[in-house]
Amino acid sequence: MIARMKSLSLVESALLLAALTSAGLLAGAHAFETFGGLAPCKLCLDQREAHWAGLGVAFAGLVLAFALKARRAAAATAGACALIYVVSSGLAAYHAGVERHYWPGPKTCSGGGPVNVEGLDLGAALGAPATGPSCDVVAWEFLGVTMAGYNLLISAGLVAMCLVAAANAARDARNSVRAGEALGGELTK
Repeated sequence: MIARMKSLSLVESALLLAALTSAGLLAGAHAFETFGGLAPCKLCLDQREAHWAGLGVAFAGLVLAFALKARRAAAATAGACALIYVVSSGLAAYHAGVERHYWPGPKTCSGGGPVNVEGLDLGAALGAPATGPSCDVVAWEFLGVTMAGYNLLISAGLVAMCLVAAANAARDARNSVRAGEALGGELTK
């Protein structure tokens, strides 16, 4: 297993780590919700969507790299992952700022607590605006960093990793084209 990991290219390693990290963050978020009783606010759900997108694109890149041997397409997915994680970082930074009351959150994130559905008219409940925890309330933090803060740090790291992998792949592709042109030029002389 370790030998196989060492044989991966930088792009393959970055895509694998991005997929595993997004999957881990999503699993952690769902565990906090399911076992910890921490319902997600609207901004939390938006951040999850970014990681679902990152997981999907990274997985597609791995399929391109391993199953189809499409190295350049896999490198392009690393660049796409970097863009997705830029969005994730932005969402997390915005949410962290809302939690710390640096700026107001969206109007759709005012909270209202859990909904008791006993004796509730289903039609009226479906027509009413959704309620959930407020985005400006810190549900959990460790060492002074909230979940949104950790997501910001991890997503920023994923941006850097995916950008480096995509840039290295682009440089290698450019160098191989130049080497081929030079070699082709020498063969015609």
